[in-house]
Amino acid sequence: MLAATIDALSDCAQACTADADDNFSEQNLTEMVKCIRLCLNCADVCAAGAVLGARPGAQAGRPAAPAGHSGHPADRLVVPGAGPGGRP
Repeated sequence: MLAATIDALSDCAQACTADADDNFSEQNLTEMVKCIRLCLNCADVCAAGAVLGARPGAQAGRPAAPAGHSGHPADRLVVPGAGPGGRP
């Protein structure tokens, strides 16, 4: 089910991007800008959904983060002189 959703979101992003490209033939400049903006916003939302759905742990029963780590990307930062997570 999740794989089908990710595929559908990817298809949506591609279709919205293609539709934005097609709007360049619009004669009314105001409508063209409005339609392109709407299509690109749609593509961004669909692409973000696909990326988030494909992330490890998006499925039920994901493994817990290792002890001492929240799983947040900041926990993997390495900053000289800083403590865990790049914090002083």
